[in-house]
Amino acid sequence: MTTTTVQENKAIVRDFVNRLTNEHDPSAWEQFCSEGFIHHFNIPEIPPTRDGAKMLSQQILATFPDTQVTIDLLLAEGDLVVERASTHATHSGEWGGMQPTGRPFSWTETHVYRLRDGKIVEHWPEVRLEKLLWQLRGRDDWFRGPAPSLLSKLIATAMGGVSRLYRGDVDNDQTERNREVVRRYIEEFKNQQRFFVFPRLYSHEFGHHFDFPDLPNSMETFVNVGQNFLSAFPDVKVDLQMLLADGDYVVERNVVTATHQGVWGGVEATNKPVSWTETHTYRLRDGKIVENWPQVNFERILMQIKEQNDAKSG
Repeated sequence: MTTTTVQENKAIVRDFVNRLTNEHDPSAWEQFCSEGFIHHFNIPEIPPTRDGAKMLSQQILATFPDTQVTIDLLLAEGDLVVERASTHATHSGEWGGMQPTGRPFSWTETHVYRLRDGKIVEHWPEVRLEKLLWQLRGRDDWFRGPAPSLLSKLIATAMGGVSRLYRGDVDNDQTERNREVVRRYIEEFKNQQRFFVFPRLYSHEFGHHFDFPDLPNSMETFVNVGQNFLSAFPDVKVDLQMLLADGDYVVERNVVTATHQGVWGGVEATNKPVSWTETHTYRLRDGKIVENWPQVNFERILMQIKEQNDAKSG
């Protein structure tokens, strides 16, 4: 058995991404991934195997033949590696019945890989699919989101002010301290909706990266998005799957369940259960969260509630 270090695992993933997505070499699947490789794309028509993943990547390259990926962040702990990346490509082939537009597109991705004996054995991708689809359709209004309300601005100002009063926990083990801060945020804030803990966990300098057009990466936008989301899914429950810590960063991967009880994405409440996956990357400083890059499968949410609404109407 060959044991690889965290740094070696990072190098393997970096080489795999470059070979596959920048050099467009399909043999990267066999070179870097084990024969028993499992992917979690969760696309019914794509087998969760190495051959299935290879088939999907070839379909993507047929649509976006000049695809180029920039790795923005590479984190690792144990046998896991997280890659956060920006993708740029030209829509040159048919995709989902949509004819090529020749337009340049861009989107973000976060990938989690599990490695063993120098090979990638498992892969969890998270892609801003709704951003890609809306670009293909020549629209960006759905994920633009509403401008922060006066209430959102007041709440954000109050949160920022109170946050200044709390210092982050001081601990010599930075990695474990950061992991515990994010774990507490997930359990107390997300699941129990104990909003008063927010100023203890988030810095007053906090900025998010939702990547919504025309909305600033500010506390006001963060609060407004949260308010709109909770009004549609008030019983949201986060089931934590992974919590990886590396230096200043912590990565959360989860499965979320909720009931659609309010208007969201232009769809009236269906009162039906929905579920989706998320991958969040947090940067911490002095025991507080100062940045968050959320990668949420919004398209999966929208597809479910639209199907439920169509069934309800029918």
